[in-house]
Amino acid sequence: MQKNQFLLLFLIILQSCQSDLLIDNKPIIEKIDKLNFSKTIYEVSIDNNENVIDTLSIEKIKTDANGNVRYELKEFLNGNVKTIKQSYYRSNEDLFYELTNYERQDYEFSTQYETFVNNKDIIEKAQMISFDSSESDTVFMKYNFSYNSKGKKESLSITYPTDSTNSMYFMKYNDNEKSEFIYQIIDNDTIEKSSMKYLNGNISESTHEYKKPFSIEIYSYDDNENVKSRKVFKKVNDSLKMSMEYIYENNDLGDPEKLIIKDFDNDTIMKRKLITEHNNVNKK
Repeated sequence: MQKNQFLLLFLIILQSCQSDLLIDNKPIIEKIDKLNFSKTIYEVSIDNNENVIDTLSIEKIKTDANGNVRYELKEFLNGNVKTIKQSYYRSNEDLFYELTNYERQDYEFSTQYETFVNNKDIIEKAQMISFDSSESDTVFMKYNFSYNSKGKKESLSITYPTDSTNSMYFMKYNDNEKSEFIYQIIDNDTIEKSSMKYLNGNISESTHEYKKPFSIEIYSYDDNENVKSRKVFKKVNDSLKMSMEYIYENNDLGDPEKLIIKDFDNDTIMKRKLITEHNNVNKK
């Protein structure tokens, strides 16, 4: 009995020591909160004459002195449904904290995602909390990196210590430590797999295959790694058929400017315009 109590106490102390080694995110969030917004992007639907029909989303962005994105506040508007997403990024633009609120006419639901890094800025663990007015649920994630003989990342596997369904996220890196392919496994079943292609060190194309419902999405990128197009394929009679095509246009500053959506299933074309307002960061 005493031996078991000692072991339990040792594990508690060990966990506490490990937690002390992780960087506290609160001071980083507080510092980002003090930044001013650098630009606002309005996504609106337009007709053939480019007259505005409706506002679909509003996104506000904060950048640091180096021009890196540190915070995004995006509000999606859809009738009686409203979604607000707040995303915080580290100085290398890695997402580390995200709070999403889903507001429906008679229901409200939220999720909170957070990653924790050690003093070498390497993610060790993460957690996802889902909650509504009556209950909450937390999923813990453990990050496991492998390295080659030169100390470069070879792979990442994310496991769920409290999950008994044999689920895992796996990423393979290329020689430049950029993602080469990804697998998402739930209950021993691969539900998503992705592959990436690069040109001169920049991503040029990515392919994502989803199992249920089956679909394949192919993204192409320009030289600045901005999305140029997104094509969605569905399986029809054992053959692939393009279902949707998204065509993106950026202005000379690299800001997204226009989006054309071709819906082949319904034989329709939708047009959206993205209006970017650059703010004076010296003013609130």
